[in-house]
Amino acid sequence: METDSNCAVVGSGLFGIQAVRELTRRGISVDWYSSDPEPGGIWQPMPWGKTRESTELVNPGWCIAPEFRTKPTVTVQEFRALLKSWSDERTNLQRRRFLTRVDSVVEHDSHVRVTTPDSETSYAFVVVATGRYGAPRIPDEWRDNCYHASSLQDLSCIQPHESVLVIGGGQSGVELCEEIIEDRPDIRLSWCTGRKVRLISRHSPLAMLGTCVRYSTKDEAPRGFVITKSPSMVSTRCKITPTRVLQVDGGRVEFSDGSIQKFDRIIAATGYASPVGFDFPAPNPGRTKGMRLSPRSRIASLNHDGDGCGGASMTCARKQAAAAARLYADLGSPEKSPA
Repeated sequence: METDSNCAVVGSGLFGIQAVRELTRRGISVDWYSSDPEPGGIWQPMPWGKTRESTELVNPGWCIAPEFRTKPTVTVQEFRALLKSWSDERTNLQRRRFLTRVDSVVEHDSHVRVTTPDSETSYAFVVVATGRYGAPRIPDEWRDNCYHASSLQDLSCIQPHESVLVIGGGQSGVELCEEIIEDRPDIRLSWCTGRKVRLISRHSPLAMLGTCVRYSTKDEAPRGFVITKSPSMVSTRCKITPTRVLQVDGGRVEFSDGSIQKFDRIIAATGYASPVGFDFPAPNPGRTKGMRLSPRSRIASLNHDGDGCGGASMTCARKQAAAAARLYADLGSPEKSPA
């Protein structure tokens, strides 16, 4: 397939948007691939995205964007609008191939071959930013009355006065509990964390350091902070159970402490199974943390799994995108790759 671009970006989440932004601001034309209909990644509205509308980001003033420096929290809608404004910069240099699945990205001596169900196209340089969010992590046998948090558009599936169990001790779990408490106060709510957590207010100085901070408990391994709008509201309105779920059989739930309870609805905020990545080697560290390079440095993998860079870290995304753009510039002005 012929193309006017000699550079491609695969992925349209935060890291993909930043990569396109850094490349086009240098005057580079980019072919932009994504299986989604619009840029935004997990921040798109459901069903394409995976972030609940009620989510708010704690903003220390430096971690998200200068536009939000004076805001202590940022809503999903505000963050989504910011990502859209970035993705719409210099659209004259973007050739969007959205709703297009990329099957393979293969490096050769002089070019990289990108294969989709309809075409094969060669580029001098390709940025892969396909994220870490694959299929929702929930056992198949839990399906009867168990929902994954990413599949809930709203709370309409929960009927008045039902008993609800939220599984998952991360930030998504506590935010889901907050939403149920605020919107459905008649619900009997339990939260199974599987670990000991410390609830802190989003206005606490500790919250400004992010949920990656850990604290030590006596004779136990370090545990994590979880940021809430109101720690007292969650602890008083929700039964918190620091144990793991072993089995779900209909509404019957068996916990690791030996107890068995029944619930009308079960919502799993248990994360995602790792997505199936492209089969290309990326053994070489890049120019910044979280970035990996293929053997000939013609493929840059951003937010590479296992490199310890947070999936929603704006600082990481900017650094890696800028490093990728410099890598392309280091190729000089390559002739158009063979199609």
